[in-house]
Amino acid sequence: MNTTGPAAYVQVTTALRKLALDEPWTTAGLLPAEPALMEKFQVSRGTLRRATDALVREGLLRPDRGRGTYVRRQAQLRALIKESVAAIAIPDSRSHLDVLRFVPDFAGSELTHDRVVEMDAYRDAQVVFIAPDNSLRGLIQRALHDGKLVVVPTYAMRRGMVLLDPARVPAEHREFAATLDGLERFGHSLSLDELRALERINLFVTGAVALTRSGVHIGSGDAYLDIEWGILSVLGLVDVSTPIVGIVHPVQLVDAQLLPTPLDITIDIIITTDETITASLHYPRPTGIAWAQLDEGRLQSIAYLRELAALTDQFSTERNPRPS
Repeated sequence: MNTTGPAAYVQVTTALRKLALDEPWTTAGLLPAEPALMEKFQVSRGTLRRATDALVREGLLRPDRGRGTYVRRQAQLRALIKESVAAIAIPDSRSHLDVLRFVPDFAGSELTHDRVVEMDAYRDAQVVFIAPDNSLRGLIQRALHDGKLVVVPTYAMRRGMVLLDPARVPAEHREFAATLDGLERFGHSLSLDELRALERINLFVTGAVALTRSGVHIGSGDAYLDIEWGILSVLGLVDVSTPIVGIVHPVQLVDAQLLPTPLDITIDIIITTDETITASLHYPRPTGIAWAQLDEGRLQSIAYLRELAALTDQFSTERNPRPS
């Protein structure tokens, strides 16, 4: 490796990224120690750390003081599956084919909607939560046609969640109402009190960048789904008995050995165009908001979180524990 001049840092970053992406799933994901990597790449400590810091900012690596540097498994999987997902994705008007920034629609997604509609949990549901993923727009239309009340988050939760009431959405406008822009016109933006006053959510449906057969959900890395679930669980609208359905194209269903964190929601029922699968493992489900994981930007941009934080004081006490 040519390790002289400005190109050294770029070369090392590329090589380190490849090493991280090639890390076997059967290991803990711990990269070799700094001296071993310096010898492997024939670079100085400063150059190696610059490359490592770049991949930490990228989200692929996670430093653990005193233990070393680990590969972030979900980021690794997103990177490995990106080309396969892009090959089946329908381009998005905002993000084109950057499938790490949005959950894409795909040819045949209506077949997955058919499978959802056939579920007893769907037939019995009065209120359903459907994530605003491109692959779920058709399902939102179906739910409105079937007389369901549909709760859909707005983009990045900036304006909370919206209620789509079939009685208020004319049939000829339901296709548009299922889009992010259509939500703004035909949906009712729910205040925290209005959200709390809803009937229980009977079914929770989401798309994904990828799903494992054990039910681990891999999204775009922004963790909004976990925040949405946390808010709904705090308000008593969902709990451990609420069925969680994940919809993906078959290429998005992977066999990777990936464990969720205690903050991740996992999928009960996986639906593809080809099959309906009960997740092979059952993980404990989060029951509230992970206040300690929220940064100030999220708190300020999501009104529900600000209001709940003011009501409970949990954000300030958990992020800044009082001295004992």
